Amino acid sequence: MWSQRILILTGLLGVGIAWGQKKKEAKKEETQPTSEKATRLVVFPKVEHDFGKIKEEDRTATTRFSFKNISKAHIRVLDVKASCGCTSPNWSRDPIPPDKEGFIEAQYSAWGRPGSFSKTLTVRIRSEKDTTQEETHVLTIKGEVIPRPKGPEDWYPAKVGNLRFGPANHVSFGTVKTNEKRTQTITIYNDSDKPLELKEVVDVPKHIKVTFRTPKGSASNYILPPKDTVQLAVEYDGGAAGDYGFIYHIIKLKTNDAVEADKPVYITANIEEYFGELTEEALAQAPRVQFDATEYNYGKIKAGDKVVHEFRLTNVGKKPLIIRKVKASCGCTAANPDKMELKPGESTVIKVTFDSTGRAGKDSKSVTVITNDPRQPTTNLIIQGEIEAISK
Repeated sequence: MWSQRILILTGLLGVGIAWGQKKKEAKKEETQPTSEKATRLVVFPKVEHDFGKIKEEDRTATTRFSFKNISKAHIRVLDVKASCGCTSPNWSRDPIPPDKEGFIEAQYSAWGRPGSFSKTLTVRIRSEKDTTQEETHVLTIKGEVIPRPKGPEDWYPAKVGNLRFGPANHVSFGTVKTNEKRTQTITIYNDSDKPLELKEVVDVPKHIKVTFRTPKGSASNYILPPKDTVQLAVEYDGGAAGDYGFIYHIIKLKTNDAVEADKPVYITANIEEYFGELTEEALAQAPRVQFDATEYNYGKIKAGDKVVHEFRLTNVGKKPLIIRKVKASCGCTAANPDKMELKPGESTVIKVTFDSTGRAGKDSKSVTVITNDPRQPTTNLIIQGEIEAISK
């Protein structure tokens, strides 16, 4: 009797355990992400690829994920989106028949990206027969980029022909006062296997002086040995420039290089007037800028319309106010003051004309006004609005 009861209880317990296990499996299936369920359209043998260690100098690493169409209709890869611009995807473009394979290719750009990485590609696949049937799959690539040895292309990144420049073939002086002379240098590297003659530097403005700093001293020309460097020294005289505001020059280094013999070197500076160490008493006697407004919104206009606005400027100081320079940020904008010098209490207008031809959307242009007001030597006037494109 007792043995029969034990058998019955054991059987019931087994049934209960089996039923509980089935409920757990059903619940697991319900909560399982769509990408992990048995696919209705395709199956990927693998969804992750580990490149392991790759060299930065190899520049790129590529892998291919294959998948099989397990549905009964043609399918198509709608798109593949990478999680980073460092990863370039490619994929099967044509419809894939049942039981046939397609691919997703991932190319990772290792250049300039040393260290570990993990990136994803999100794949959308749709049935050609029933467009409501669509699946999303997430593929992962990972690995470690071993840093490359540093070389001339890192130290002198700007290359023009067979010459490299470091940090660039651009000398930026920032703000230079009219009482200042400043010097900066850039390095020139001969990236070829032959000596290169640096003949001369031309198109140099009168307020700029350029020389080569060679092992034998300063020189106006130099024979640069292969895989060697020389310093190009640029001296900038703010007072001799005779100008104000942002100044941009292109000088040319003439060489015997077979590739682009004349090398451009860009020189920029923002020249500001030097007023000295003015006391509060001197500042109180100085000229003073006062605009009726520094911004104008013209609202909505049509492309091709011209906008004209006058900004009124008054000298509220006690000495003559001199307008040193008026410069627009764009060739589409013209700015003309009626007077360049204002007595104390005197006013003038700066007429700004904006031509919207060839433009569309929200637009903003500026006009820089430079004066001899020591408190506010630079004022930016803004003209802005919205341009409606002309429909064709």
